[in-house]
Amino acid sequence: MKIKLGDIYNKCMEVYEKHKWDYDVFGLRVEDKEREIGERCEWSKDNPDREDERGFPEYGTPEYDELPTLEGTSAWFFNRWSYPDFLDPKRYGDVETFFDTKHLYIVAGNETGTHPCPDDGEVLIKDAVVVAKIF
Repeated sequence: MKIKLGDIYNKCMEVYEKHKWDYDVFGLRVEDKEREIGERCEWSKDNPDREDERGFPEYGTPEYDELPTLEGTSAWFFNRWSYPDFLDPKRYGDVETFFDTKHLYIVAGNETGTHPCPDDGEVLIKDAVVVAKIF
């Protein structure tokens, strides 16, 4: 996919400006699941015994379903003042360099959940809603 990273940053800021009075917390959600704008996301699962932060059983399997549920939807936190390095508007490159999923969404909500051991830059958003689809 040939989306420039700076374009993703610009889209994030555009969505933030459009919805900043509607929601308090914004995040980037990467996943293979197809979602619609306005869809409410289910709460994420935790895999505290994993060696790699990407290590999860396949979605929908009994092993996945047995994992503990977190207090919200997991996303990468961003706002006007803070964003992950890959959103740096000065960086350019193919999206595949950073994402190995089919979709990137911007989700938002008004309350955060607590996480026993969050990944760097991770936020849990209670009652997260899809406000934009980047790809």
